[in-house]
Amino acid sequence: MQAGGNDFILVDNRRSLIKNRKKSAMEFCQRKFSVGADGLLLLESSKTADFRMRIFNPDGTEAEMCGNGIRCLIKFVYRERLVAEKEVSIQTTDGIYFGKLKGDLVSVKMREPGEIRLNLKVKIKKKGYTLHFINFGVPHTIILVDDLKKVDLKNLAPLIRNHQEFAPCGTNVNFVEVVDCHSLILRTYERGVEEETFSCGTGASAAAIISYKLGKVNSPVKVSPTSGEPLKVLFDVILKEIYLEGKVMEVYEAECYLNH
Repeated sequence: MQAGGNDFILVDNRRSLIKNRKKSAMEFCQRKFSVGADGLLLLESSKTADFRMRIFNPDGTEAEMCGNGIRCLIKFVYRERLVAEKEVSIQTTDGIYFGKLKGDLVSVKMREPGEIRLNLKVKIKKKGYTLHFINFGVPHTIILVDDLKKVDLKNLAPLIRNHQEFAPCGTNVNFVEVVDCHSLILRTYERGVEEETFSCGTGASAAAIISYKLGKVNSPVKVSPTSGEPLKVLFDVILKEIYLEGKVMEVYEAECYLNH
């Protein structure tokens, strides 16, 4: 399944078909050598919510949360008629999230932002940068730029991702250009994938909230990632109610064979 070009392999793992989750993610997510994806999504049973989502990056690390991933999983459980209610609850490592279908869109209520640090001054290769940090279930750093096309993301993003300011866990890195008071464009380098991805749901949410905190935008905010498939972030003024919504596409179904 994919959301905005952020693609995932989704497995119904309620019967524990996949036991070695880390190894399976590393095998399945290799592009050109296997199925290829930004992550492995596992639908599992939960004692505290309707379902549990576990997500593993291509390098085998487990992510706490994924905005586009959880929206893919929400669409899957409705498509398979695994839930009849208008709203579904999903347990993640970061906590319980709630989502629903809205016509052809999938909406998820995001958690209240955790730690927010604005206007961090850091030096990278003797050059100063102003960064903004926010924890949205996963750590994100935002860099506002005047022209996204001129950003040397390939070389700069890994240095920020592993900067001592964000040790020991590191950070996702987002370069953001403000278009107007209700729209942003975004490029994201994802931790665990270790390269630029076409879209990032928590990154879009982080970009919108940081831009709001800096007085650049107001709700609703259309965030256009590299894929060009926009996401919408809606929030109240005190950031108690934050929603991420956008389209989700089912690409194909297949059977795979485990090598372990």
